[in-house]
Amino acid sequence: MEGSTTLDRRRFLTGVGLLASAPVLAACGGGDGGGAAAAGPTEVRVGTLPIVGAAPLALAAAQGLFTAGGLAVTTERVQSGAVALPALVAGDLDVLFGNHVSTIAARSQNLDVVIIAEASRARPDNFSVVVLPDSPVRQPTDLSGRTIGVNALHNIAGLTVSAVAGAAGVTADRLTFVEIPFPDMTNALANGRVDAAFLPEPFLSEARRTLTVRTVMDPCSGPTADLPIDGYVVTSRFAEENPDVVRAFRDALGEAQRRCAERAVLEPLLVSSAGVSAETAAQISVSAYPTTTDAAQIQRVADLMLQFGALTAPIDVNEIVLG
Repeated sequence: MEGSTTLDRRRFLTGVGLLASAPVLAACGGGDGGGAAAAGPTEVRVGTLPIVGAAPLALAAAQGLFTAGGLAVTTERVQSGAVALPALVAGDLDVLFGNHVSTIAARSQNLDVVIIAEASRARPDNFSVVVLPDSPVRQPTDLSGRTIGVNALHNIAGLTVSAVAGAAGVTADRLTFVEIPFPDMTNALANGRVDAAFLPEPFLSEARRTLTVRTVMDPCSGPTADLPIDGYVVTSRFAEENPDVVRAFRDALGEAQRRCAERAVLEPLLVSSAGVSAETAAQISVSAYPTTTDAAQIQRVADLMLQFGALTAPIDVNEIVLG
């Protein structure tokens, strides 16, 4: 994606106490509404992940949808939405692609984050918990007492695995999650650092091709089927000071979401922007890319978080989703 950089991880290692009081620096104009199309393009810094759920962001940049809306979007790769939230709150990022669990958890800690758009919802086989071919782990119940690699602790990966394992009779306290970035996950599995790994696309199809991994659980099935997975978030202050920027970003993204529903569009995009081989791109299970944001569906995530102890009190998602 044009303008991509890597965000220094030191910015992410900020404690929750500092997060709550960190200054929010609006990078896109003052209190006059931003004006996305005024006086040249407005720069917008977006933290993102190299996964299929974020593919429409790459398409919007590659096909000039952001530019047409008066935005100059640059992207910075992050390890996870949870890890990058401090950068968003501190003003080092303007928009962040992240999973809903991390966003809802941040809001429960009174952090200044709001969802401006959905990114993806789960479809069968978008994510898998996989093991090596000779692993004794054969089914979800065998994950009890095993280590499972996830890209960040206390995020959508752990929640969905806990929910599906719980439906099979495995309590959450019998699952051990180990934090490993997605690009390093297959090596961690191959080297025995973890017994199983939570993988999204395109890492899932690549691991099947290179390691012949076996799927032992679809973490977005049963109680988590069709679950909203991730979205784009900003601070409420940024949204209030830059309504035209937010509107232009959502409009461009919505059109990109619509286009990415076509495999003929998505597959070449993954090859060109994500470094995925054509062979892997052809095998990938495509996410659902909603063109509108449904708070009632995202509420399912908050309810699951409450059920599994990730929240201590109910949260009304309507208070997090920007209308």
